[in-house]
Amino acid sequence: GEKVLFKYTAINRKFDEAYVSEVLEASEDRVEPGCPHFQICGGCSMQHLAVETQIHHKQKAMLDALEHIGKVKPDVIFDPMTGDQWAYRRKARLGVRHVRKKNKVLVGFRERAGRFLADIESCKVLHPSVGEKLTDFQDLILQMDAKETIPQIEVAVGDEATALVFRHLEPLSGKDQALLVEFAKAHDFQMYLQPKGPTTVHCIWPENPGLFYEHPEFNTKVAFGPQDFFQVNSSINRKMVPRAVELLELDGTQKVLDLFCGLGNFTLPIAQNAAEVIGVEGDSVMVRRAKETALANGVENTSYFAFDLTSDVKQEAWMKQKYDRILLDPPR
Repeated sequence: GEKVLFKYTAINRKFDEAYVSEVLEASEDRVEPGCPHFQICGGCSMQHLAVETQIHHKQKAMLDALEHIGKVKPDVIFDPMTGDQWAYRRKARLGVRHVRKKNKVLVGFRERAGRFLADIESCKVLHPSVGEKLTDFQDLILQMDAKETIPQIEVAVGDEATALVFRHLEPLSGKDQALLVEFAKAHDFQMYLQPKGPTTVHCIWPENPGLFYEHPEFNTKVAFGPQDFFQVNSSINRKMVPRAVELLELDGTQKVLDLFCGLGNFTLPIAQNAAEVIGVEGDSVMVRRAKETALANGVENTSYFAFDLTSDVKQEAWMKQKYDRILLDPPR
């Protein structure tokens, strides 16, 4: 519903791409972005849209994908679940770059063009334990010997702790490790290092780290590692899981199959209302952690299998069993 001037950036057979250079007549759904870095940072792309319109746009994109790619049309579509617009994101990978000419370190997301890191001081979408401390990260790394060889910081926020994973391409000096531990103590972070692949991740502070989130309605605590997948929006997740359990209409007698179960986000709450739950997940590390989490919660009616669910499942033993309900929660 807008009239704009735009410039082509790509011309394809079925669609063209462009960016808006001037808005001549604005839509009633266009709003002033809430973040001062919106115009340069590529971390968000829809802040110029009213929140309600953003949700409608995302729902339409999902339904279009189901219909055109999956050839599936839902019989029932529920109203979207909503939560806080700001400070909700609990999982992120932040890029790091030392700009020699300015003797400055950038920490954040890439610019909209995607090539360089955006020069930002805060992120209103990230959980405040990280989003409000980007300049602290910048100051820390600028003091380090390894400021040229730290490309990334991975962030994971639990209910009671925030973990940082510093990726480093060269071994860290004793001075740098001391700076990181001091920083972790000062800002109440759990500090991890990653010198090579994911298996090399290790904690340097505190001695006994741990991340978890809870489902208070089900008296369940889900433990996770700093690089595990989990739902980035905790308030939405706490609405989504009870809705799923409600829709499954369980009375304690059903056998349930939970596909793409991850750490057991749905599995454990379902288990409280089912006879048995079988969880299947492609990541063997997460399957191991899901088993440990079930035992830690005193849940004994769940079983877990590691299997790539994008491949043929017909010959798997768990697939040959009979189930009363299936919960399907694949990655996007």
